[in-house]
Amino acid sequence: MFGRLVTLIAVVVFAIPVIAGEIYVDSSLGRDSYDGASIESRGANSGPVASLERAIQLAQFSDVIVLRNTGIPYYGSISLTGERHSGTRYRPFAIEGNGATISGLRSVPPGSWQQVSQNLWKITLTRKGYYRLLRNDRSLPEYVPQDGLEPLSTMKAGHWVAWRGSLYFRQDGVNHPEDEAFAYAADQTGISLHQVSNVLISNVTLQHFRFDGLHAQGLCDGIILDNVTAMENGRAGVVSSGASRIELFGGKITGNGRHQLLVMNRSFAIPNDCDIEDSSPVGK
Repeated sequence: MFGRLVTLIAVVVFAIPVIAGEIYVDSSLGRDSYDGASIESRGANSGPVASLERAIQLAQFSDVIVLRNTGIPYYGSISLTGERHSGTRYRPFAIEGNGATISGLRSVPPGSWQQVSQNLWKITLTRKGYYRLLRNDRSLPEYVPQDGLEPLSTMKAGHWVAWRGSLYFRQDGVNHPEDEAFAYAADQTGISLHQVSNVLISNVTLQHFRFDGLHAQGLCDGIILDNVTAMENGRAGVVSSGASRIELFGGKITGNGRHQLLVMNRSFAIPNDCDIEDSSPVGK
C-alpha cells in the first residue's frame, strides 16, 4: 500500500504542471461558447465553459478538467472513452473537482403524482431500473420487500418502493405530494469510463444517480480515485467491471441502494484508506 501511495503522490505533484491542457468549468459564470482555457472570462469567447458535456467535448489526451466549486451541484454526467480521454502514468487524464458535487437529480414534474388510495401515490418515470426519491433535499427510505411479495400493503408511511414499472410512495402527512419538493435520480451514472487508461479523479462527490456514482468498464486500467465520495446512488457507489482496475485513496462510499463497492467480471478495486460502508467489496 505504501508503494502505491507514493506513486499517487508522485502523479499528483509532478504530473499536473506539465499536462498539455486545462479545461475550466463554471456552471454559474461559464458559457459553452467559451474555449474553457481560463477560469475567468477574458473576452468574447475565452473563459470557462458552463457544462460537463462541453468540457468532455473539448478534452484531449492527458488534459485536466477543472471544476469550480460554486456551491451548486453540476447536474449531468461524464463519459470518458478510449485513448482521447486517457493519459500516461505520469501525465494522467484528470478531473479535479475542488469539492464540487455532480448530481443526477431532477425535480418531479408537476402533475406526475397519481393517487392510488388514501395515502398511497405513484409516479411513472420514463426510465426504468433503480431509483432514488428525495423530499426537501433528503433521501427517503426505500422499502425492499422479499422476492415475489406484493409490497404495497406492507409498506410503511414515509417509504417508497419500485413496483411493476412505477414508483410508489406512502404519504406520512396530510399534504398533497404536489405541494412538497420531491426529486428523483434521473441520470444513469455520474462518471462512466470505457476502455480508458491512466485517469485521475479527485475531490468530487457523485450523488443521486439511478445506477452508479462511477462505473469503470471495458478494460479500464490505471484508474485512481483520490478523495472521491459516492453516495445515495440507486445501485452502487463505485463499480469495476469488464476486467478493469481501480484504486481508491481516501473518500467515502455510503448510502447507495444495493452495493457500496461492486466488483465483477474479472475486475479489481483496491480501497486504500477509503471509508466504505460495507467493510469489503461486493462481488456479483
